[in-house]
Amino acid sequence: MNRKLNLAIKTFIIKSFAVLMIIGMTDSSVFSQTRIRFARGRSSTTLAGRLSAGGDRSYILRASEGQTMTVRVTSRNGDVSVDLGGNDVGTGDTVELRSTDEYIITVHNNGGATTYSLYVAVR
Repeated sequence: MNRKLNLAIKTFIIKSFAVLMIIGMTDSSVFSQTRIRFARGRSSTTLAGRLSAGGDRSYILRASEGQTMTVRVTSRNGDVSVDLGGNDVGTGDTVELRSTDEYIITVHNNGGATTYSLYVAVR
């Protein structure tokens, strides 16, 4: 009985270690994305947050081909920028979407700790 128990414990420890290794190798941005959901009947929202010096915050939003997405960011330190799908758009831009997809919007803090406001609209 002790032999079976020891084997079960060792197997559990090895499997747990493997799961922790896989999680550790996963890009942390996958876990830190916040889903943007518009209120019923609305096509825009404003999100507020706080970033540490040099920090980033990512949001994810589903939108359709042919829609127009507007993103704008402001901050207390004036040193925050935003990118849309990996493309730096400074403090904001309006783009026509070329495909139906999940779009990642990332707010980058290029200065000291600050608060920010992010406006997102899809029409």
